[in-house]
Amino acid sequence: MDGGTGSELQRRGVNVNKGANAKIDGVWSASANMDAPGIVRQVHEDYLKAGAEIIISNNFYTSRAMLTLIGQGERWEEYTRRGAELAVQARKAVNPEAYVAGGIAPPSVPCDLRKEFEDQSQVLAKAGVDFMLAEYMGGDNVHEGPIADCVAAVDACATAGLPVFLGVCNVKDSGTMMNGEALSDLVTALRGHKLDGIFLMCSYPEAISASLPNLRKAYDGPIGAYGHLGYDRNPKYGTSPDEQWFTMGTREYTPNRYAEFATRWKEIGAQIIGGCCATRPEHIEATGKALRG
Repeated sequence: MDGGTGSELQRRGVNVNKGANAKIDGVWSASANMDAPGIVRQVHEDYLKAGAEIIISNNFYTSRAMLTLIGQGERWEEYTRRGAELAVQARKAVNPEAYVAGGIAPPSVPCDLRKEFEDQSQVLAKAGVDFMLAEYMGGDNVHEGPIADCVAAVDACATAGLPVFLGVCNVKDSGTMMNGEALSDLVTALRGHKLDGIFLMCSYPEAISASLPNLRKAYDGPIGAYGHLGYDRNPKYGTSPDEQWFTMGTREYTPNRYAEFATRWKEIGAQIIGGCCATRPEHIEATGKALRG
């Protein structure tokens, strides 16, 4: 799978913090679908050229609830559809055999989580994505509860009639979800629901390595992993809410080192492997070469 999209857009000069305030980091990469569509498409194409066989559409925060932060809530459908279209165009241009995942994250503001996911899923499906990916679930953007939110998101995405995958974020070195929930409890809660696979994502590689065995033990469906390399506040941009940019993590995760983690995840049983925040096309190229032997 591909690597970080929002972080790569930031590296290329796109403002990913529109709508930020003291508590919220803004709409992340959502505004780029209209502000910098050419760069969004180029990021997708660069990952495909690096060997990615799955790319995730730029729809992390294209929900009505999040776009309201920048006065664009009524245009959520346009932003959502554009994110899918750019990914589909990139796929057609570079590798028509690749897959496009419609990636949706839970809003960081109060909302009807189920409706937000259901509405976006319908638009993404019509725009041509191949499967739905409810990602960044079980973290700090909690509405009903970490596990309850996962179930609600999966059910909402299923209404689009496409395969549904779940991305669980911020797993811990202890092998649990962010707030200590057991991955086995998550799997139990999801039994009987339409779900085609579970990924561990947006977590440090070490934490994924510690947690993936617990997921494999509890769940007999497809599993995967896409880790992040971290972020730190960048004092260069001052303290203004609109300037709370991030810089890439200070831990040293070279492409080859990340590929070593990915190889271990494959040994544990991961069938889909990519990268999240701060990973770049170089990380995906090295990972793909390592995984293919």
